[in-house]
Amino acid sequence: MGWFLIVDDNELVRRALTCVLGRYGECRTAGSAHEGERLLASGIDWDGFVIDVKLGDGSGLDVLATARRSYAQTPAVVLSGDLDREAVNRAAILDARFVCKPCGTEELAPFLADVLTRTTGDRIYAASERARHRWGLSPRETEIVEATLRGRAREEYVEEAGMSVNTFKTHVRNLLGKADYENLSSLAIDLLIHHV
Repeated sequence: MGWFLIVDDNELVRRALTCVLGRYGECRTAGSAHEGERLLASGIDWDGFVIDVKLGDGSGLDVLATARRSYAQTPAVVLSGDLDREAVNRAAILDARFVCKPCGTEELAPFLADVLTRTTGDRIYAASERARHRWGLSPRETEIVEATLRGRAREEYVEEAGMSVNTFKTHVRNLLGKADYENLSSLAIDLLIHHV
């Protein structure tokens, strides 16, 4: 289990994010840029950051810039209620995903996959093999599970595998039917965290 820092000046958003991320680790929340920077200096070995762009006392992007001094490789997601070009570009420079609010598990799934891939390391192969045996997956379906666990983009995988998007979708539909999941992101997270 990891440690997440959530910085958002809206208490309801902090609670909702804690409900989502709390399944995957311990959450510490801050309602201001100042409080977020104080938590960054607390000595916790953070595994993920979820930071709102606009905070009452400053910019969440400045909080993330501070975080990057000590946590250069830690996965991060920046939240915003609007699609501001400057904020999107600065989030990219700070190596963070950008998600528009409101958001839930589906929008945060790529970020969670980044966190889980970083914190679980070599267990990815074991998790994909566990899935293959449990659900009787074909070699191609197992390969898709492993690619998902490693956070590879669908387009990248499809191109490398030399298959059409429709063929990929057919494999995914069959795989999800065997495993009884609605999407690959949820399946991947459960394989890494809960060892389903």
